[in-house]
Amino acid sequence: MKFIRVSGALLLFVCFFFSFELSAQDIGGIDFASVNVDNLSDAQIRQIWERAQEENLNVQQIGALAQSRGMSAGEVSKLRNRLNQVRTQVRTGDRDMDSDVLRERERERFGEQDTMRVLRSIELPDSLAHERRVFGANIFRDRAISFEPSMNIPTPIDYTLGAGDEIVINIWGAAEANYRLTVSPEGVIRIPNLGPIQLDGLSMQDARTRILDRLQNIYSGLRPNQPENANTFAEVSIGNVRSIKVTIMGEAMQPGTYTVSSLSTVFNALYAAGGPSDSGTFRNIQIIRGQEVAATLDIYDFLVYGDQSDNIRLRDQDIIKIDPYINRVRLRGEVKRPGIFEMKEGETLSDLIEFTSGFTENAYTRRLVLRRSTDVQRSISDVSWPEGGDLVMRAGDELRVGELLERFENRVEIEGAVFREGEFELSEGMTLTDLIEKAEGVREDAYRQRGIILRTRDNLTTESVAFSVDDVLEGRAADIELRRDDVVRITSLFDMREEYTIRVSGAVNEAGEFDFVENLTVSDAIYLADGFRESAAPYRVEVARRMTGLDRFIKGNQLAERFEFEVNQNLEFVDGQEDFVLQPFDQVFVRRQPNYREQQTVEVDGEVNFPGNYVLEKRDARISDLIQWSGGLSDYAYPRGASLTRQIDRDEESLEDLDIADELFEVEDRSNTRVGIRLADILQNPGGPQDLRLEPGDVLHIPQELQTIRVEGEVLFPVSIRYDDGMSVRDAINRAGGFTDRAQERRTYVVYANGEVDRSKRFLFIRNDPSLEPGATVVIPREEEIERMSPQERIAIYSTIVSMAAIVTNTIFQIRR
Repeated sequence: MKFIRVSGALLLFVCFFFSFELSAQDIGGIDFASVNVDNLSDAQIRQIWERAQEENLNVQQIGALAQSRGMSAGEVSKLRNRLNQVRTQVRTGDRDMDSDVLRERERERFGEQDTMRVLRSIELPDSLAHERRVFGANIFRDRAISFEPSMNIPTPIDYTLGAGDEIVINIWGAAEANYRLTVSPEGVIRIPNLGPIQLDGLSMQDARTRILDRLQNIYSGLRPNQPENANTFAEVSIGNVRSIKVTIMGEAMQPGTYTVSSLSTVFNALYAAGGPSDSGTFRNIQIIRGQEVAATLDIYDFLVYGDQSDNIRLRDQDIIKIDPYINRVRLRGEVKRPGIFEMKEGETLSDLIEFTSGFTENAYTRRLVLRRSTDVQRSISDVSWPEGGDLVMRAGDELRVGELLERFENRVEIEGAVFREGEFELSEGMTLTDLIEKAEGVREDAYRQRGIILRTRDNLTTESVAFSVDDVLEGRAADIELRRDDVVRITSLFDMREEYTIRVSGAVNEAGEFDFVENLTVSDAIYLADGFRESAAPYRVEVARRMTGLDRFIKGNQLAERFEFEVNQNLEFVDGQEDFVLQPFDQVFVRRQPNYREQQTVEVDGEVNFPGNYVLEKRDARISDLIQWSGGLSDYAYPRGASLTRQIDRDEESLEDLDIADELFEVEDRSNTRVGIRLADILQNPGGPQDLRLEPGDVLHIPQELQTIRVEGEVLFPVSIRYDDGMSVRDAINRAGGFTDRAQERRTYVVYANGEVDRSKRFLFIRNDPSLEPGATVVIPREEEIERMSPQERIAIYSTIVSMAAIVTNTIFQIRR
């Protein structure tokens, strides 16, 4: 018994000798001891379930069978779970169905015996790595290729009838009848009132003639030989075809006896068996019928030439015999189909190249390297093509086809400021001028004072040859003769300098960088930036220029030059400086009007007469101004609880003074904070120290009159309680149940409704708690948890201290002695 190891799915089938029949429906034929359930596909689990249903086995019985065959308990559990999933899918109708009526009819006919279809559903990868490289093996391994016989074709006239075939006879005209008759094991069909008709061994054409002749005995109007005088007509066809058994023996992947359709050919049976094995022949497959060889199949005839003349239709009890291969050679390198090829005796190198479909476009055919085994050792030979095409190939030959060298024998190249860059043919005596002419000349932006030729020496090192473009083209310098692989480089003026730009920033619509052009003025630059913004101060336009042309040995103090201009809204100079021209890298700044600001708002909510948003009218607007704008406090306001919420901008620099804030990438991390204020003092002394200046985004909240206080933190029952006149912090804490064990009593603090905070203070043994007001919150912090040492850790530390003390004492004692 031989096992095929499936890479990726270890499903093992029992391979019998040709004298045994391979039965697809026998679940006992699976070697459960070697099965890894995780590697089985859903299709394979479904196949096991279908076979089990045909044998009337349930999930538990399948598990018991698998365990008795050596499968571990864990794998049995996985198998049962997978089978239950498949069973659920089948019950809910999730089953693949074939819509082709003829194929469905064949499935019903051969459902339990059609091993070809069962094996086709199981992956059969190659058993050895090198087998995949044998030319022809892939067609029997590729699941995308199917060699299943087609049931959608008319019955071939040379089809030989046998026991089990179904004959369909349709009669119409003066008489009508329909017969569906099966050829009996004795080889006959029986038509009522007519008697048996012997059909076994007849072709379909001969059987049709015999049947029509016999039908004339009961249908007088049926005249197949004189259709013009007939009034009754008949048609004979085949319905369900019979099953036949063929045996595949020898060097096959799955030798054994197969039940297949009688329309199957040799290829169909070979596909079911997985094709020849790694040691089987592809060129000499014999079909034995009776005691004679009915045909000899060469698979290469089909693969190379498309010839299926020897792919005959099989008959019952046919034997397909696959002998071991005799001669295989290996072909590597630049051919269209490299791999291992089987060669017949006398076949030559030309035949081998034909099998590979020829050389690739990069093949070097002057020298093919042939490695050949002798009686003692291996030898190597050079074979030229096509002169060596008659060389007879031997077993074990290895042929390598090299590739062309990645070099050119007559190439020169020009790149840079020419009209046609690229590679050109090097002709005899070709010069630099000739190459420039082939490139359609140099461009207008070419740097004409210098060019270089990168030249490869004979030892493959590189040197440069400099030349003046103008001198060579105008004949003032000797022309240079070019050599193979020379690369001529003529640089553009723009590649020889920095990229010239200018920059416009400030109060313009589209600030940014622009390409520099000659004779560009300040007005032109502002125009490129889409003109002034509403906030621009045209009377304050500045240009900053780099310092150039200074003495190269002196490091001066001045870093840049600055120019000021006044430009009106029509981009015209007011002071008559129209002749000022920008230079590369100049920066133009359009300043913003000193008092120009977009409207900035603050908000007041709560107990004022007109709550809402208000625009800041002046830079030094204060809280008292906001109260005045909002119509004053309402009758229900609680001034002592008023609070101010202010936005804080983090990680953002204020660059208003430079007027370029619009151009900066700003990282906003805004958070709000409460600012403690005393609104009653502010209203009594507007503009005083307590009256803070407002900032954009400020929110002033005026609450209603408050009557409660809140106790939070480390108390037994955090609660809001009614405020009573004269209530102390200790009173509030007691009404919240008192401190917890983890409370930090000395760090108690009070947060007032206006945002101010005060804490308890202690002087000697005197404790001074903050006073309470309506709306206040008393907070008792939690004491930080300190990790205490275990007894073992304390003992270790004490032991160390005692030991060190003993050592020190002993040392001192020894020193004194």
